[in-house]
Amino acid sequence: MKVQFLKPHLTKEDLAEANKALKSGWITYGSKTKEFEEQFSKYLGLKKTVLNSSGTAALHVALIAAGVGKGDEVITTPLSYVATSNAILYVGAKPVFVDVEATTGLIDLKEVKKAITPRTKAIIPIHLYGQMVDMKGLNKICGAKIKIIEDAAHAIESERDGIKPGQASFAACFSFHAAKNITAGEGGAISSNNEHDAEQMRLLCEGGVERKGDKRFMIMLGYKYSGTNFQGAMLASQMKRIDKQWKVRDVLYKNYEKALKNINGLSFPSRVPNSKHANHMFVVWVNPEKRDNIRTELAKRGVQTSIHFNPIHLEPYYAKEFGYKKGQSPVAERIGYSSITLPLYPDLTKVEQAYVVKNVREVVAL
Repeated sequence: MKVQFLKPHLTKEDLAEANKALKSGWITYGSKTKEFEEQFSKYLGLKKTVLNSSGTAALHVALIAAGVGKGDEVITTPLSYVATSNAILYVGAKPVFVDVEATTGLIDLKEVKKAITPRTKAIIPIHLYGQMVDMKGLNKICGAKIKIIEDAAHAIESERDGIKPGQASFAACFSFHAAKNITAGEGGAISSNNEHDAEQMRLLCEGGVERKGDKRFMIMLGYKYSGTNFQGAMLASQMKRIDKQWKVRDVLYKNYEKALKNINGLSFPSRVPNSKHANHMFVVWVNPEKRDNIRTELAKRGVQTSIHFNPIHLEPYYAKEFGYKKGQSPVAERIGYSSITLPLYPDLTKVEQAYVVKNVREVVAL
């Protein structure tokens, strides 16, 4: 048997909506883009959403709108995709990596407190694997001066302590890459409860150009990060069943938890109390010295896996550019080099999941 790691859940209706938008002749920002933005904002309980070209673009413009620039510091964790910290470099700021909680991989608030300096302008918490950071606790630490920009790429459906992404921060940034719970192949969004800030971020995504009637005026330096009408159509269609898909993923996630607990040499992240898990991905942690061999053996047996994530600060570019070394974020390093991400998507069948579980059990025991 072969079990794909990734299989985007796109229906005939999703594709028909995208096709309809393409055939309309209006394929850039349009009515379907706006429809999705309104749906997404309502789902999150926020005032505004701006669809754009990627989660990376979302983080970039959010940092600009938050006033982050050259000489500033932005605290985040190295347990994420490189896009998170790359966006900090784009605005000329310095990423300050802090360690994570051993049981969840989420940013360690005690380490955040230690890392704050007079140059700290913002914090980017990573809502990892589908679980949210403690936003109430983080807000107490940050106060009014330090802006919080959430990397919520894994967390569309998440909640913690009654808070959804974007409800307790300057902005929340999302991705609609092929691996995400809803997708347009690529794409991203910024959501905010502040209409003025959201409008600034929209302008930044549209080249800094403001439209007045049939005229256009560039009022700030912006970027070409616009979302499209056909992306909006695909995403709006998927939003209609986002809760239904979440329930399917929830069953699959809990199946993994039940089947893979109490296995010698294998563990997985703990669930955060008083929260809703987005069930974005199921990650297991194994002996880092065996991790790559385990993945190779699973691949031989037809089970595709991935890694989320090797620690950013030890990526060749970051290590060379900033002199980061092993041991600077020991928990994130241990988790990163121990991680194997298993297949998890609505179209994963019971038979396929049972096959994954059987082979994970066997291979870890080797």
